[in-house]
Amino acid sequence: MPKSLASMRMELTSDFCEKHQRQYMLFNGKSVCPTCQCETFTAETVAVVQDEIFDSLRNKNYNMLYKQSILQDKTLIHAGFKSYTINVTEGTEEARNKEMAFKVFKKYLNGEVFNTWFTGDTGVGKSHLAMSILRSINEMQEFDGSCVFVDIDEVLRRIKDRFDTNEGPYTERYVIDLMVDADFLVIDDLGAETGNIGTDKKATDFVSRIIRAVLNGRQEKPTIFTTNLTRESLQQIYDKKLVSRAMKNTALIHFTNSKDKRVSQIELI
Repeated sequence: MPKSLASMRMELTSDFCEKHQRQYMLFNGKSVCPTCQCETFTAETVAVVQDEIFDSLRNKNYNMLYKQSILQDKTLIHAGFKSYTINVTEGTEEARNKEMAFKVFKKYLNGEVFNTWFTGDTGVGKSHLAMSILRSINEMQEFDGSCVFVDIDEVLRRIKDRFDTNEGPYTERYVIDLMVDADFLVIDDLGAETGNIGTDKKATDFVSRIIRAVLNGRQEKPTIFTTNLTRESLQQIYDKKLVSRAMKNTALIHFTNSKDKRVSQIELI
């Protein structure tokens, strides 16, 4: 930032500024027009302030993923492509889906707009790969947008808690705006809010209203979904029009044979 004019030693010189019709002054050993110098200071100051605003906005957007995402499994925030392990004996599908997820990430970086669906059984790594895409985008130096990851069941629980307690930020409007405004959004475990897989429960009007509002607001933004349910099951839970909109222009990454990664055997010595 330039020093203030008052702190500078300035004396009149014999030079004259035709542009501003002013006599030059000696400024740090150099003969300059004081008005020209002030204009230079102003331009430099504006540039500095603009840089500070950009950096502040960049930091705010960057931190949204870590501060405003709504998770049940807090360890997911550290998920990445490198930490996605592949079972060497049954890893063909896992390796293929990891590669497909990375291709989705590259397409999003290139500005392509489409939705991505991770489908398959519980614990196969759908949420991990979804977060991997989101974190990889968020870490790109040239990206100045925002990324948010939400577990749909946890989101709805917090909204309902807000109804009862009238405390905290999680109003229906706050959550919808958070999900709509994000440049990239993951909606994790869609359908889980209705209960166990295999039931014939319908989504309540409250749930359908929130999801519909989010999808309506994100028609020109990429959204990543994970679900344990088939398209047919989702259409039983929500109306067909809503599911059709969510699956329009979609990259599908499906797990058929992969086993639950959460189940591991601990050796007892």
